[in-house]
Amino acid sequence: MKDTNKQDREWMIKYWAEFIRTHSDKEWSKQQKDFIDSLIS
Repeated sequence: MKDTNKQDREWMIKYWAEFIRTHSDKEWSKQQKDFIDSLIS
């Protein structure tokens, strides 16, 4: 279980790092905003 959580976190970090590198600032910042807003709502 502990290894799975670590792997999931590492995957998410790598996913977002790649997304940020391959998409415009405007596009990825809007998606981050939408995601954060969804957690607050």
